[in-house]
Amino acid sequence: MNAFWDRWRKQLTEPSRPSRAATGALAPHLIDHVRDVLGATATPCAIIGIAGAATDPTQSFLTGHPYLPAGSTWPEGRHGPQVFVAQINFAEVGQLPGFPTSGLLQWFVDPDDSYGLTFDDTAGATGFSVRWYPEPSAPSLARPDAPTPVDQAEEVPMEFVGPTAVTFRPGASIPSWDELPAALRQDTVWERVAMAFGENRSEPAFVYDEYVRGGTAVLPDNGTGSKIGGYPTFTQQDPRGSGDYPEPGTPAAGLLIELDSMDVGGWGDSGVAHLFGDPVALARGDLSGIRYHWDCM
Repeated sequence: MNAFWDRWRKQLTEPSRPSRAATGALAPHLIDHVRDVLGATATPCAIIGIAGAATDPTQSFLTGHPYLPAGSTWPEGRHGPQVFVAQINFAEVGQLPGFPTSGLLQWFVDPDDSYGLTFDDTAGATGFSVRWYPEPSAPSLARPDAPTPVDQAEEVPMEFVGPTAVTFRPGASIPSWDELPAALRQDTVWERVAMAFGENRSEPAFVYDEYVRGGTAVLPDNGTGSKIGGYPTFTQQDPRGSGDYPEPGTPAAGLLIELDSMDVGGWGDSGVAHLFGDPVALARGDLSGIRYHWDCM
């Protein structure tokens, strides 16, 4: 873990990517202040990137035909065969504290307008399925670009990308403004950041989400989009603690996977989808606590 913190703190002092404000608007001493305020809250994550076409049935990829060994059947939902969203081969992810270092996790959702999500007390626990292959060594029944049972089905969401391989790189994830401890929200550094970018000092939440955590963030390798682990990002409200979702701060409420529509398509208007669960339980093959959510603008 010390190597992670050292790398993350070093990144905060290096030049960041340009934002809609002037490059280099934050003085080094102000970046140091941001680093000191957030250092204890940052957590490792694996940032997901899009690669070329998927060719290996056991690699990490999005949509298409998943790894399916002999004897396995395609998962069925309330409206017939489910849509395959993604599979993650943890041997490709890299070291993340508490997460498995091998094994294949697959994610499917029901083929309806809400991608299987319900809006009652069952929210999070139905409308999707996950599978876990601890050793995906048996031959697959099909390649990633093979036809699937849902290709000809009616009312299937088709906005997702095709069978696309993904890559992973180390990143640092910091909390949203709402998850940031109250004492840190009151720090004067956010007013100073606002002034540096010409923003209103009375709107620290906007300044934080836009310039510190968001798409124009001053922090390099900040994992706010598609990723494994870290803190989740929502376009509306955090569902945890409602419906059948676990309470925030509990192991079961940890973020396993986040897929941002800006990267992978689907999920409505600028939507983001999540699988929550305890990565330690996942490593044991226990999928019972995994919950599903997505929201959009």
